Amino acid sequence: MKGISGVVIVLLVFFCLNVNLGYCGGLPLDSIEAVTKTVDINKDGKPDVTYYSDGKYIARAEADTNYDGKPDVVVYAENGKFKSAEVETNYDGKPDKKFDNSAQFKKWVNENHPDFNDSLGWDDYSRTISKVFWEPGANNQ
Repeated sequence: MKGISGVVIVLLVFFCLNVNLGYCGGLPLDSIEAVTKTVDINKDGKPDVTYYSDGKYIARAEADTNYDGKPDVVVYAENGKFKSAEVETNYDGKPDKKFDNSAQFKKWVNENHPDFNDSLGWDDYSRTISKVFWEPGANNQ
C-alpha cells in the first residue's frame, strides 16, 4: 500500500507542476524539443550559453554572462527571427531590462558583454540547433 500511495503522490506532484508551470521561458513545454546545444565562452568546462530548439529553429537562448552558473540573459525567437530578450543586470533573479528590437539588444551585448557577440548577437535565429557557434569567433556559414 505504501508503494501505491508513493506513486500516486509523485504523479499528483508531476501533474500539478505541469498545470502550474506549463510554460518554459514563455514557450509551451510541448513546443520545445529536448534538443539543446551549449557553448562554453570562457573555456572553464561549464556551459555559458544554452540553445533550445522548437524542432526546426532555435527558439530560445539562455546565457550566463557573469559566469555564476545561472542564466541572466534570455533571448526568445519565433519562426527563426528575434522576438525579444530579457536581461538581468543586477543578478537578483529577476529581469530588469527587456528588448523587443534586435539592433538594440545587439548593441547592449556589444557594449556590456562583447565576448557573447557571436553567441547571442544574431538577427537571424533560423539556424538549426546543429548550426550554432561552438567556438567564440567561429563562422557557421
